[in-house]
Amino acid sequence: MPAGWKNPKLQYNFTSGEYEDKKKNYPDLTWKEYRDMKGYPDISNDAIGNSTDPTHYHLEIEPWDFIHANKLLFAEGNVIKYICRWKDKGGVEDLKKAKQYIDMLIAKELINETE
Repeated sequence: MPAGWKNPKLQYNFTSGEYEDKKKNYPDLTWKEYRDMKGYPDISNDAIGNSTDPTHYHLEIEPWDFIHANKLLFAEGNVIKYICRWKDKGGVEDLKKAKQYIDMLIAKELINETE
């Protein structure tokens, strides 16, 4: 079983296992179709769903799945998150946040090069 975080309030876990299963066995399904087929609850309109499954992350590959499957670090993951959602949530402010994380990554790499 792949390692990952499991939300005790939901039936499914957010691991690369979910991503790999869909990619390998159900490549033609959307993530909603995949979740429906697996029998996961529709959480889009309940108290849990509003905070854990916001519609601005409903993409062909959800940012969390991509971040986790590629083992990205915190700053790298936030770049992905803000770039994916900027049109549907935060607008230019999300682009500024993504840029801030990119600038932090660049600064860290430049420091590491001089050591």
